[in-house]
Amino acid sequence: MRNHASLKKMIAITSVIAMGLSIIPGTLNADAAAKPKISKTKLTMYVGDKAALKVKGSKIKSVKWKSSKTKIAAVKKNGSKGARVTAKKKGKSVIKATVKYGSKKKTLKCNVTVKNVKKTVPTPVPTQTLNVQTPTPAPTQPTVTDIPGPGPQEPTPVPELDMNNLAVADYPTIFSDVPDCDFIRVGGAYYMVSTTMNLCPGAPIMKSTDLVHWEIVNYVYDTLFDDDANNLENNKNVYTNGSWAAAIRYHEGKYYVIFNSNGYGFFVFSTDDVENGTWDSYFIKASFHDPALIFDDGSMYVIYGGSILQEIELVDSDNGGRGEVRRVGDSKELFKKPKDIVDGKEVDRWGLWEGVHAYKVGEYYYLLIIASPSSGWFRTEVCYRSKKLADSTPEDWEEQIVYSGSTYEYGTGLAQGGIVDTIYGDWYGILFQDHDAVGRIPSIVAVNWDYTDEEGNNFKDWPIMGTYDDNGDFHASKADAPMKIRLNDSGKSNYIVGDDDFTYNEGDKLKLVWQWNHNPDNDNWSVTENPGYYRIKNGRTCNNVWYARNSLTQRTVGPEFTSETAIITNGMKPGDYAGLVAVGSDYGMVGVKCDENGKRYIFQGSGQCEKNSPNNTINENEAASEITGDTPVYLKVEYKFNTGKTRADKANFFYSLDGENWTKIGKELSMRFDTGTTFMGARTWLTNYATKEAGGYVDFDYYKQY
Repeated sequence: MRNHASLKKMIAITSVIAMGLSIIPGTLNADAAAKPKISKTKLTMYVGDKAALKVKGSKIKSVKWKSSKTKIAAVKKNGSKGARVTAKKKGKSVIKATVKYGSKKKTLKCNVTVKNVKKTVPTPVPTQTLNVQTPTPAPTQPTVTDIPGPGPQEPTPVPELDMNNLAVADYPTIFSDVPDCDFIRVGGAYYMVSTTMNLCPGAPIMKSTDLVHWEIVNYVYDTLFDDDANNLENNKNVYTNGSWAAAIRYHEGKYYVIFNSNGYGFFVFSTDDVENGTWDSYFIKASFHDPALIFDDGSMYVIYGGSILQEIELVDSDNGGRGEVRRVGDSKELFKKPKDIVDGKEVDRWGLWEGVHAYKVGEYYYLLIIASPSSGWFRTEVCYRSKKLADSTPEDWEEQIVYSGSTYEYGTGLAQGGIVDTIYGDWYGILFQDHDAVGRIPSIVAVNWDYTDEEGNNFKDWPIMGTYDDNGDFHASKADAPMKIRLNDSGKSNYIVGDDDFTYNEGDKLKLVWQWNHNPDNDNWSVTENPGYYRIKNGRTCNNVWYARNSLTQRTVGPEFTSETAIITNGMKPGDYAGLVAVGSDYGMVGVKCDENGKRYIFQGSGQCEKNSPNNTINENEAASEITGDTPVYLKVEYKFNTGKTRADKANFFYSLDGENWTKIGKELSMRFDTGTTFMGARTWLTNYATKEAGGYVDFDYYKQY
């Protein structure tokens, strides 16, 4: 009954409001409380490092965290019993955890020693040329054409650079799936966009003021098409399609985002308010793979397929609907993929060659491309430059490898991304890295426009990428230690995942960390029908999670991550399945099933990607307690991802009947990244679907991540 659930929830919220949790039911027996322990009593960290602390023990009411010297080691709560420590500068600090358990209180301590950033060893950058030319000297600090200025929203103020409060980038910089990222500066703010494929809303706009900490502030679109594939109807879907490799630019007071949608066509979106505005949409049934956008000499150009140039124009719709992208003239191939002679035969220098980003900096046009040598797979960032664009010939373009390396944290190549300047005149790049199941994750590198290697070779007017050590020395193609960014630390955390207690008013949008798997069925979900809960109603039947409507999803974050929720299931019908799903190329689910007799059981199941097999059903690995009435069921998925040192990429599943005492259930899921299935990093879904009859529903009480 709803009255019982409401009363129970109200009591639970009151008892834990100091902890900021959605709900923890039950009362604590002080006499039986076990003594709490802190996970680490000593920590040695380098500037920029982040470390996790956790208080262990049962019957814990609350944990408050405090650092004795916040300028050396800052601490921030992360989940009900955990905290994240950030090393700020050299020195020593004590992290204190004040724990209430039962009727007692205890202070636990962790002694933290912070050391300076480790030094790196320089590595020369290999050179290749298409047409060797003597470069014309450019200013020491090049300038970008159409330097962005503030848009209609209030410009982010640009403070004086505080050398004692610089942002510090570690590797990875964002340990989560943010692939194909592109970014711009507008005043003192940076805006980034990335690929989200079949998810809705799509093409997130992320904002930062220090290039290290990012938060989602808007989406470019709610949905792209209202058809069977985008609606998961009639056994159709758009997995691995949707929005691909979006690019963002600012020009003459407007923001533009472009991307290709495989199987549909090419989109241009524009707005004059990137954070709060709505977007005008333009479309053409043409394919511009991994497109870049550049404005030059009064014209708007798309560069795609590595080096193919197409001038376009935007035509507004007569009826206020979607506008039209028109080609202006024919496509022009600026230059072909370079060739080498190997054993007397002409071969492609690069196997992979895509993901172009275009810029006009100083006298040159620059195209940044992700490539991989034909001789063996390794992500490499290659740059092409010319003093001409539309009227250039292949002989006008030069080639230079600008980054060919990994990060100290992981061995796969770091590539595909772009560059941006700061208001203070520095330059940085953001590239992404294949990181197995957690996805394709971005990291920041420094850009040096006048680099000289150990052999005396000078690379003037090339955006050579690498890192600066603590002494200010530049190391090309290296990311071997955390790096100080010449921008003031914003003091913010990343907001790309987050908690939700599902407390909304009528007409409110969901928090920006949420996306749906495919288009939502707006008639069959609500956060106000049963206030304080996310209700999923089954408007139709399907056979597996891949075709379930209204599955809410969030990213996961490495190296370890936990998703937790609670569901009320007395609205289920026979054949219904509901709960938490860990989704990669395969999936695992922990939740509640309703059998043919209407009895509900906790279960754990799994299955392979079945996007092209809509009739397959879940493999039920283990069943547990029967659920009666409106008893809440607490569910949890714990992820561990590969850090390069310990092979992981696993998910394990848990349930609880009181939110405190957890039982592991079912089989551990080995997670993978697969371009042929979802083509995205591991995500958590909140799912409900019917296999027998429509009309059932479940209520998700909260979602929290830690």
